[in-house]
Amino acid sequence: MALKLRDQVVLIDSGTGGHPIYGEGNGRLFESMAAAGLDPKAVKTILISHLHGDHIYGLMNIESNAQVFPDADIVVPAAELKWWTRPGVESLDLGPTRKGLAQRIQATVATWKNVRPFEGEPELLPGVHAVQVPGHSPGMVAHLVSSGGKQFLITADVVNLAPHISTNPEWQLAIDQDPQMAVETRRKIFDRAVADKLTISGTHWLMPNAGTLAKDGNSYVFTAEA
Repeated sequence: MALKLRDQVVLIDSGTGGHPIYGEGNGRLFESMAAAGLDPKAVKTILISHLHGDHIYGLMNIESNAQVFPDADIVVPAAELKWWTRPGVESLDLGPTRKGLAQRIQATVATWKNVRPFEGEPELLPGVHAVQVPGHSPGMVAHLVSSGGKQFLITADVVNLAPHISTNPEWQLAIDQDPQMAVETRRKIFDRAVADKLTISGTHWLMPNAGTLAKDGNSYVFTAEA
């Protein structure tokens, strides 16, 4: 996701960085930005939802860990950074895509001088607020963007599979670090989107991936925006 705020480009997460663990076809951040008419040099702020590799590996060179955006302000949930740098986290088995993740976070994001941790749900930039959505990762946040009378909730990995929305949002996934908390968060966020008539989207949703939600019994109906 990318936002244009006045003269700067704001990224929300940075993608996979071409890491081979994610298979073919990933790591196209710069290519996608060019197609959207966005200049990577205009990126002044990167808002991080959580520290899983498919959201932060685009910040760093695959081989050297050198910063890809050394002049950008990288804004990270403090609870997330604290969890991934706590003693012993390196020994946890969190699945194949997270093998070595904690060590890489500790060698990069945890030491970079342009990383700004934050607590709670502050306004991170004018019109952009953090919303706590733990479960998939312990300190994950969504980003609520307000412009005029409209609000757009970018939900990161609150839901990873599009069928969750229209079938059973209470399915638990092994890729959620706390599956039960993830279910509770999913319900809370979806109900908020319905009640507040928010436009909503998520990282792994199929295209078109921005629209509105309505209740349908115990599940929800997603209607894409034109």
